[in-house]
Amino acid sequence: MIEQQATVLDVKGDSILIRTQRQSGCQACDVKSGCGTSVIERFFPERPQQQLLLPMDELESPPKPGDQVVVGIDESYLQNTTLILYLVPLLGLLVGAVLGSYIGALPESLLGSEPMSILLCLLGLSFGLWITRRITERRHRQLHQAVKVLRIQRPSQVIGVQELVASERPDCT
Repeated sequence: MIEQQATVLDVKGDSILIRTQRQSGCQACDVKSGCGTSVIERFFPERPQQQLLLPMDELESPPKPGDQVVVGIDESYLQNTTLILYLVPLLGLLVGAVLGSYIGALPESLLGSEPMSILLCLLGLSFGLWITRRITERRHRQLHQAVKVLRIQRPSQVIGVQELVASERPDCT
């Protein structure tokens, strides 16, 4: 289970509305200037924060708005979604290129092999992106099954060294 902190916005019956902070893979990295993800992220405007309405089945007490909670997402859901996001458009691109090359090589083809390959490559990529969008929209409706509220994040208590030593020492009386 992959965990992330979130802020509780509202409590609605047996569900809570949370807001998560989107992070790139490089936020904690020391190589931000040379990282490909960091470079690509500069070209896109600030993304909105994600809000989710999740059931609070696992919690023993309901959180209050403003509390920090830890949410977890199932690794298999994340891996499958990532595979779909990368593989389907790539397959559309490759199938379009091969099909365009084949059709372009036919004697009755209006375009040559290379222009037809480029054209169908772009059409295949577009079709792959369209299919990916449809699949991810359907998977997004299943998101509440993959993401769970695990626990309320309590502020850590600071314990003095003397208190720690005193608690470990047996009573000598």
